[in-house]
Amino acid sequence: MKQHVMHATVYMGPGDLEFREMPVPTLGSGDLWVKVNTALTCGTDVKTYRRGHPKYDPPTLFGHEFCGVVVETGPEVAGFEPGMRVVAGNTAPCNICYYCKRGQPNLCDDLLVNLGAFAEYIRVPARIVRQNTFVVPDHLTDREAAIIEPLACVVHGQDLLHIQPGESVAIVGAGGPIGLMHLQLALRQGASPVVAIDINDKRLTVAKSLGATRTVNSRQKDPIEAVRELTEGRGADVAIECAGVKAAWLTALDVARKGARVEWFGGLPGGTQVEVDSTRVHYDELTIFGVYHLTPLTLERAFRLVCDGVIDVKPLITHEVSLANLEDGLEMMMEGKSVKVAVLP
Repeated sequence: MKQHVMHATVYMGPGDLEFREMPVPTLGSGDLWVKVNTALTCGTDVKTYRRGHPKYDPPTLFGHEFCGVVVETGPEVAGFEPGMRVVAGNTAPCNICYYCKRGQPNLCDDLLVNLGAFAEYIRVPARIVRQNTFVVPDHLTDREAAIIEPLACVVHGQDLLHIQPGESVAIVGAGGPIGLMHLQLALRQGASPVVAIDINDKRLTVAKSLGATRTVNSRQKDPIEAVRELTEGRGADVAIECAGVKAAWLTALDVARKGARVEWFGGLPGGTQVEVDSTRVHYDELTIFGVYHLTPLTLERAFRLVCDGVIDVKPLITHEVSLANLEDGLEMMMEGKSVKVAVLP
């Protein structure tokens, strides 16, 4: 690529971002260079900005949801050419470790992670090019395409739950992008009723517009009571936590019926201990799922869901900022003023 420098917003540490000019890294033989058209903020970006991340060693590039145009390909790349609009996942498994061989590539011992979407250009490594990169059809916008990575995580989470038609579902933290995608997928599986629980009325309005049976602001009404009112006093068949805070993990247990499946989707800070009522878990026979990341299969399925218009992602992207003003976008998310923010280089 003729261009030797680019602009990027660099993570310097908690609460500290720096917009700077930096060199463009070398392109490997199986890699793609992509000019970023749109990048999206996510909850992990917010957590990193707020408190740091154990896997981020600042100063470092970050951001991982993007759509852009191929500007250069390595000599060994097949199937991609300059000018193609593409979207890529942020990871790729090794396919040879213990976990990959047992159908759990999301837990790969050698998971390749690629960051750097909050920049003018991003290098897509060969392993991701081969497994997790897609050509974007003309009818799909950059914003819609960029959201497939978090949607793939939601698809993986729902695969564990096996939601059946007619089952009741309660989503705690339903107003965020992850909760809103869980909401749509649960409805697609035939779940009814689906209760959206959050603390932000604006976000709950979005949940209602996407088909939630009932929305509950847990600061104004007891979510346990609200869910039981719709389930003949039992509680939800399935409870999904999407807020990434300890109180929400416990609320998901509280709104679940006896024999329910409970999924803790939102990650807590490392080392966090969660005390639960062992009597409830044991005698009510609760099944609790932890869930992490995605697989190449769920990423492809997420891409198809967006391409086919099965999942409506437009209401999830509520604001936009320039790359130089990324910090403003993260602040809006932290304050609950936006769902996701499009970052435009």
